[in-house]
Amino acid sequence: MTKNIFMSYSRRELGFVDDLVSKLEAENYNVWLDYRVLIPGSPWDVQIEKGLNDSDTVLLVVSNAALASKYVTSEWRHFLDKKQRVILLIFEAVDLPKELEQYEWVDFRGSYKAGLSELFSQLQKPIQEDHPVPETGFKSPLIVWVAIIVSAVVAILSIFEWWTLFIPLVLFPLPYKIYKRNFNFTHVQAALAALPFASLLSVFIFSLNSATEDFDLLSVLFSDVLFLASLVFGLILLFILRSSAMQRWGRPEAIIPKYINPQDPKIQNPIPIPFYVDYVFQDRVIAEDLIAALKKYGHPQAENIQDAKAVFALISQFKSDTEAIPEKQMLFPILVQTNNDISKKLSKIQWIDFRPGVRGLDTIAQLLPDPKALLKSLGMRPVSSQSVYSPTITAIYYFIIFLAVVNIGSALNYLFDWYDVLAFSVFVEFAVNFILFFGLAYFIVSGLTSRKGIFSSLWAVLLGVVGLALLTYWQKLLDGELAYSIASQLGEDVGFNFINYIEYVYYLGIAVTGLIFLRNRRDVKQWFPAKK
Repeated sequence: MTKNIFMSYSRRELGFVDDLVSKLEAENYNVWLDYRVLIPGSPWDVQIEKGLNDSDTVLLVVSNAALASKYVTSEWRHFLDKKQRVILLIFEAVDLPKELEQYEWVDFRGSYKAGLSELFSQLQKPIQEDHPVPETGFKSPLIVWVAIIVSAVVAILSIFEWWTLFIPLVLFPLPYKIYKRNFNFTHVQAALAALPFASLLSVFIFSLNSATEDFDLLSVLFSDVLFLASLVFGLILLFILRSSAMQRWGRPEAIIPKYINPQDPKIQNPIPIPFYVDYVFQDRVIAEDLIAALKKYGHPQAENIQDAKAVFALISQFKSDTEAIPEKQMLFPILVQTNNDISKKLSKIQWIDFRPGVRGLDTIAQLLPDPKALLKSLGMRPVSSQSVYSPTITAIYYFIIFLAVVNIGSALNYLFDWYDVLAFSVFVEFAVNFILFFGLAYFIVSGLTSRKGIFSSLWAVLLGVVGLALLTYWQKLLDGELAYSIASQLGEDVGFNFINYIEYVYYLGIAVTGLIFLRNRRDVKQWFPAKK
């Protein structure tokens, strides 16, 4: 009977593995899972070899990525050399090496519940397979096909909100991306949340126009149906994508990030550990907060990185490596900002995530003498390049994007629908306003999220938001000129446009963002890079 299990897999199947391990542990199996077991201060290869030797069964998650991984290959070959038990978990049907074709297998491509039941049965008692392991064919859980169908409906609905630009850009290719498992969950969730609001704004403008113009009743009803359909199908799709089945299906970028929820271990006098915080000056505010917390609990700060027993490496766009030696020191990478170029040395270590905000500093200081407990309390499962920010930065980010969507959408509406009656000077002004607004919004968002460039400070961002307000006011003045021009030339009423209500969107966004800022002021100071 199997009791100790070694998980061998590719990080692309992280969602599936994470859920499977929780099910195995609920049945009292001891599972060796790399990012939950590897601790700093000890060579990784030694820990992995110990994990392999202490396990009596390896569960090999079969996929294209897994069989292409040299690390996964070395793991299952280790078990084959020692003639230990291997069970193949078929996540994707692929051509197997000849050495693996004779082993037990469980097909997880269809029903997850059925696959679990068969796996638990095989763990209790080995079986002789009656059929060869599947190496061809495509199968997926039913919920995946449901998600593709619902997302296809949402993709069609997103076309009607073309004026937002980003909603169809994210949602129109979604059915194919669900099939390929590579959609970005954070972006899709934001687009699905914005879809009904964009539809509601369209309906509101459309209804006001119907009161001043001769609109067909069917057209009015159609806009109402679009709003209801966007709301219903958007919520259904969001619910499906957040379901446990879809979380198992997606790649790391397609699953919900899991973040730390630190608990107070109530250790007032931990064993002092000499520490060093490795950082660049741009991350100085976070480093100083961390240093202060560690000193508060009696940990001495080493003068240089070589003399430290524990090293905290702050990773951001400005730093992706450290001189610390993980085989000799306790090394804790702390992710301050998404960085797609993290060194191989750091990418193999479970990190602490400060991207959603700096939390758990007291917990770090109290549990520093016990790195295993520290990482269990604060560590996170590895994710890919998902963009994650603190609540205040997220609020500013979406406020600027939504403001830009409404402003640019209304400008495009004018340029496309009234180009034949626009005076050349007004046309040029609209075009210039469009370019300036798009450019300013782009550079504000880029500086805000990258922490680089002109808009990498709070005051610069605030000035940029004021600039957006002035451009919005300019566009509203142009709207008045256009309405007067059309009324005098054609005797027609332009009706209402999105720009008529952009100021209310602006004020509402300022109010909501301000409330979030008041609750998370420290996050803003920690996010923007310090100056020399």
